[in-house]
Amino acid sequence: MKKINRFISLAVVLLMLTAAAITVHKSLFNHKIGQTAAVETAEAETCDTITTLADGSEIIHTAGLPGTIGGYAGNVDLDIHITDGRITSVEALPNTETPSFFKRASVLLDSWNGETPEDALLLKVDAVTGATYTSMAIIRNVNVGLNYYEGQAAKAQSVDPAAATPWKIWVALAVTLAACIVPLFVRNKVYRTVQLAANVIVLGFWCGQFLDYALILKYISSGVALPAAIVGIVMLVAAFIYPLFGRPQHYCSHVCPLGSAQELAGKICGYKIRISARTLKGLDMFRKLLWGALMLLLWADCLTGWVDLELFQAFQFRSASIGIIVAACAFIALSVVVSRPYCRFVCPTGSLFKTAERAGNS
Repeated sequence: MKKINRFISLAVVLLMLTAAAITVHKSLFNHKIGQTAAVETAEAETCDTITTLADGSEIIHTAGLPGTIGGYAGNVDLDIHITDGRITSVEALPNTETPSFFKRASVLLDSWNGETPEDALLLKVDAVTGATYTSMAIIRNVNVGLNYYEGQAAKAQSVDPAAATPWKIWVALAVTLAACIVPLFVRNKVYRTVQLAANVIVLGFWCGQFLDYALILKYISSGVALPAAIVGIVMLVAAFIYPLFGRPQHYCSHVCPLGSAQELAGKICGYKIRISARTLKGLDMFRKLLWGALMLLLWADCLTGWVDLELFQAFQFRSASIGIIVAACAFIALSVVVSRPYCRFVCPTGSLFKTAERAGNS
């Protein structure tokens, strides 16, 4: 009966997330839904992939081209402007990427200016640290659009995504797999400290790989693009599938870089503030009410920007806002004397995972 309840819990949460993704992004697994779909269909009927203007200049529209990929939180559609055989600008269309991350990645948009389409395809443009997913999408989609323009649509679709995937994602995958597998067999304080440090340094600061609402909703609304999303998929397995087989909170306890940072901070000092049972109950109730309110905002499509304000973004400090960085530092400092305060009393993503484990029991 307990295992059945776990499956019910997971199904309930997946339905809740699906409703939120449809409401916020108006799509499900990259299929537009409702009025947005009708508008998109009408635009597709009246807009070619390549538009020729009165002055002879051309615009390549990457939206809908086979082979394009999404960024961190959704599609990254581009318009590539060509005049007299040379690229004059690459324009990003409205998207659902985290604004601070997209601002950082958008410096790439000028990388192809002045080049012919043929020469532009030979350029080696590197992803921007701190906005890896978004910058990878920009680079990939520019190349897909230019290949189409050059009459090489088949080549655009056949480009191996693995070849364009930064090698550090494979390092992140190794760290994530270690965090998912080794704790099942090894209980060692030294190993755990090393794993926590790897989670913080590699997954957090270096690669920016973690689960949050923005990423989960993006996967549901836009689908996943492999191999770039492989780390996120493994993390989702730890978060949602492990509890079905008796490993609750495995992601939060063993993989999450912010949880790892808080636990490492807690090792600095042996003293911990004693919190009364009544206060703990009140803080837990606050966490649940906060999570419920935030879910209602998603379903109402109101103030949905909160998904870009989770403290995980602080690891990408070059792109994150000062407020997020300060808040993250404050919680980590508090972790010295209070065990994992953000995880236990605030984290919306952690609350989502807990609900996925327990909803069927209520």
